[in-house]
Formats: sequence, structure tokens, C-alpha cells
Amino acid sequence: MNSGYLNQPTTYSLPAADIPDDVRKSLHPWIAGYIGLTPAEATKRLHDRWKNINRPSLVSLRDTLSEFDVSGIVDDKAGGLIYAVRRNAKDDYVGNSFYLPAPIELDTLELKLSSVSLGDNEAVREFLINFAGLAEDSTTAGHFVYLDSPWPTFTDSWDGKIRGFEEWENSLMLYSARNGCQLLLRRDGQVAWWMYQEHLVRQQADDFDKWINQFSEHRKLVLPYDPYRALDSE
Repeated sequence: MNSGYLNQPTTYSLPAADIPDDVRKSLHPWIAGYIGLTPAEATKRLHDRWKNINRPSLVSLRDTLSEFDVSGIVDDKAGGLIYAVRRNAKDDYVGNSFYLPAPIELDTLELKLSSVSLGDNEAVREFLINFAGLAEDSTTAGHFVYLDSPWPTFTDSWDGKIRGFEEWENSLMLYSARNGCQLLLRRDGQVAWWMYQEHLVRQQADDFDKWINQFSEHRKLVLPYDPYRALDSE
């Protein structure tokens, strides 16, 4: 059965036998591989993608997201997404589901990481191999960088009005929150929020693994991810 809304991508509930031929042809092969699967089979397929994760912080995030079951395929006109829902969730609130596109090809990822001077950060590389494009919505903000070209960086100081801009200039805008704030990733692996409503940058974590652990804990909650709801590093 389709579950689509005006001006929103169409979601096809698994086994997604009703996906039109033109949509099937437009899907990335990894996404198309979910067609015909039951939710249980699709969830196992996603877990198989993540089975080689061994970095402790990413194991924690994987375990958190493994509490969600894949239930559908989304036609976003850009290769598609899988849609997963928190197991036994009773309400369709932000935080009770996630969307994930196909993995970025490794050569492409390496080029993008080099373009923002993050090619030597193994934690960042492993996170993006497994979770690039992870989103809490299919239509609005609330997503990590994916195939954006180029990847967005923090370059506008608002004529010197942003407190902390100099320390975070040229950082990767890793995540775009629903409220317009941006999660910044600096070349040294530190993470901060660009809180545009307050014209300031606030540090969130002094180490990328530490940030991953924070994010993993946050995804256990039924809340959007933004600087006002993110768990503090203290």
C-alpha cells in the first residue's frame, strides 16, 4: 500500500510490490534490493550492511538504530531511501523513525573527505561509510551530508556578527537540523553547533567519537536533533 502525501515523496510499504516500473528503474541498486522483502528480511539486510562495524562508538550507534525495523522504500527522486520505524512505537513523532540512502561509493567519499580536509580522520570516514545521508525526515531538514556537491562548509561570518566564527571557519556542516541550526565538524575532529538564532557557535564535543556516543544516546529519545535538544558533553 502506498502512503504518500501532497508534495512529499511516496513511501511504499514492504514488500513494495506496487512500486511502478519507472520508480524501480530510478532506485539505486542497494535500495531496489529491498523490493519484495518482508520487514523482517529488510531489517536483517540493513543489519548485514552494518555487521562489520567494530569501532566502539559506532557499535553503540548501530545498536541504537538496530532497534528500528525497516518498513518501506521512499521514492525521493534521487535514488531512493529506506524507511525504518522504532520497534513498538505507537506514535509517528520525529525520532521514532529514520531514513537512509544507499552507501556512498568509497572513491567518491574519499574525494569528498579530502575536499574538507577530513581524509585522515578514520572515525569520520567510518561514520559516513555507514550513516551518510541518515535523516529524520524525507522532505525537510534533519539530515547528514550525503552527495551534496560540494559539501557545505561554514564560511559566512555575517559581517563579524557570529561569536566563535573564527575558530570554526571552514568546518564541514555535517548535519542540518530542522530548526535551521548546523552541526559543524572541524578538521581536528571537534564538533559544535552553529546556532544561527543566537549568532554563536557552541561546542558540543571535543572528539568525534565522543560526539557519536552523544548522538547515539539522543537517538534513543523521541525528539528531533538540534542544539537545544542535543545531549551536552558534560
